[in-house]
Amino acid sequence: MKKLENGLSVGSIIMAVLGLILLIFPSITNKVIVFVIGIALIIYGAYRVIRYLRREITVAVTEYDISVGLICIVTGLFMLAYSRVVIGILPFLFGLSLIFGGAISIQSSFDMKRFGSMRWMYNLLTGIAFAVVGVVALKNPFASAAVLTRFVGAMMLVEGIYMCAAGVAIERLRKAFRGDDIVDEQ
Repeated sequence: MKKLENGLSVGSIIMAVLGLILLIFPSITNKVIVFVIGIALIIYGAYRVIRYLRREITVAVTEYDISVGLICIVTGLFMLAYSRVVIGILPFLFGLSLIFGGAISIQSSFDMKRFGSMRWMYNLLTGIAFAVVGVVALKNPFASAAVLTRFVGAMMLVEGIYMCAAGVAIERLRKAFRGDDIVDEQ
């Protein structure tokens, strides 16, 4: 569970940074975006494979480092070799990332409700909003690529920041909830 939370935190930060870049530099070409993401996937994939090879066998067998690493490397190489294909589906991928983030926020809202938070409804509404914006981005009603890029960038920035804040709030609730359990057991 902790690994998933760390992965979501890193993903939230990456999403916010990518959103900020797209918002500030909308004229950045899709080819540059695909190239940077492809290289990043190859580097991350190599890191995961090396981590697998260097780990103690009892730890390595419980991780999926080599699988994740190889998938990232192959995906990165595909992005570099077939950048035009990837560019064609880039707006679709951005829209999907917003929908995915919205789904995570919706689930977080229910987790917050289960922990007794009074603010769970804000998470729910925000998650629904992100999912709707993702669907709108998939439909691509924008007149120009620069407008779409700025729109997606703004949404990714907001979603990344929001996911980080929601993660902190849920962790606080989880700790408070665990504290209540300990008191009840004694």
